[in-house]
Amino acid sequence: MTVSTFTDIVTMLFCSAVLVQSVRLIRCLRAVKGAGFAEMVAALDTATIQAKRVLADLRETLQIDCAANARVIASGEAMREELTVMAGIADAVAERIVEAVGKSNAKSSRAGAPVAAPAIKQPTPPSAKRARAPRANAPGAAA
Repeated sequence: MTVSTFTDIVTMLFCSAVLVQSVRLIRCLRAVKGAGFAEMVAALDTATIQAKRVLADLRETLQIDCAANARVIASGEAMREELTVMAGIADAVAERIVEAVGKSNAKSSRAGAPVAAPAIKQPTPPSAKRARAPRANAPGAAA
């Protein structure tokens, strides 16, 4: 047996397998094409229409929610800027108080009075401030 004869036999086997599968496919398509086919298409049309309605509602809801979220974010940014300014002012006032206490202690030490070390409260790190839960009666607290 030569190579060409062998390849011809293999090709005939593949062709016969394709014919068998084609016959099976035609039978399956005829079974689907029966009375249930029209009902299936109608059900798919109904499902498609309902899905389009739901998607339109979702788009509308998302547009409304996105606009509301954008407003909340903008007000939050404004609050952050305001709090940053307030913190800067508080830091400046604290520095001035420390300087005034230092000058006062220096004057009293020159006058001969015993010098008491000022009790300076250490500032709370920003990470600890964020960890605290907001008070219920605080302005801007979620209700």
